[in-house]
Amino acid sequence: MGGDRVNVFARVRPLGSARAESDSEAVRLDGDTNITVDDIEGAINESLRGSSGASLGDALKASAQRKTFEFDGVFGGESEQAEVFKEVGLPVVDAVLAGYHGCVFAYGQTGSGKTYSLLHGGSAAHSFQDSGLLPRLAATLYVKAARDVSHDYTVEAGCFQVYNEQVSDLLHPEHRSGKGANLSVSKDRSGHGQVDQLTWVACGSANDLLAQFASARKNVVYAETKMNKASSRSHACFQLRVSRRPKQAGARGTVSLCSVVDLAGSERVKRSGVAGKELKEAININGSLLALGNVVAALAAKKKHVPYRDSKLTRVLEGSVGGNCKTTLLCCCSPSADSTSETLAALAFAARAMRCECKAVVNE
Repeated sequence: MGGDRVNVFARVRPLGSARAESDSEAVRLDGDTNITVDDIEGAINESLRGSSGASLGDALKASAQRKTFEFDGVFGGESEQAEVFKEVGLPVVDAVLAGYHGCVFAYGQTGSGKTYSLLHGGSAAHSFQDSGLLPRLAATLYVKAARDVSHDYTVEAGCFQVYNEQVSDLLHPEHRSGKGANLSVSKDRSGHGQVDQLTWVACGSANDLLAQFASARKNVVYAETKMNKASSRSHACFQLRVSRRPKQAGARGTVSLCSVVDLAGSERVKRSGVAGKELKEAININGSLLALGNVVAALAAKKKHVPYRDSKLTRVLEGSVGGNCKTTLLCCCSPSADSTSETLAALAFAARAMRCECKAVVNE
């Protein structure tokens, strides 16, 4: 896993696995690292502005453009969860066990497969074969720690969400009663954003850890929209704090943080059909994602001022994006032709993220 920049992967979900989409594909993979999008929506817009004497088919052929992006890896609709974890999650586990901070975050439009890729499974109700990155990461971390005869490890779980620009503690024992809400955000000594007064729970096994994550997920805000039956209405962050102590007397230990961030999906309000409370949520989601995009753009351009303070999301991600962290972005996409504008926007964000430098160090 490279330590000098954000590592970026793209995953295209199967066609027809989300609501309200056409059966026409506009995305294809070229080899192991390239993804190409036919800009059908752009072609349609061009045809509407063009000569009335031209047929729609002729206009589409004349104006359609193919845009290709190159990343560290790409996964198609047939890709297995284990394959994604091996490329995306496993290097982060190794980095965290070595004392580095690590972060995986998923970005993409609503219904593009982010939550499935990161959080699916981890309970008796699901086969491990279908489990996403977080359950696999938890299991692998404990297996690797047990094999390390030179160190003792302590693992703690902490979880929070950013909902309507407020940070709440998903593991607070009285979360349902409103406790642990509207928490403040500060920076630790390494420059990482941290949630003040966050609940941390010691976990002696992978099952303990997964039980805490399952409990936290029950408190994440979801809603049904036209685009997604279970749309995330908040940005959810699941964290592991790993303390590594050498058994040899006098040697120094490490404390590292592993974050798995399931970002809420960007959405066009006209397509998602939201109103009332869900409309307010959508506005806040899109606003915080815009702020994140501005942070990534500033980092990619190597600007002196990076606007981390423009939203709660970017404040908690400070350090994880463009700081002391081994960071990986999983860009999730729909293959549908009627989602090409969202897909192109997500891939453009991912391309900029590849230019963000990281400055990861061992945290003693």
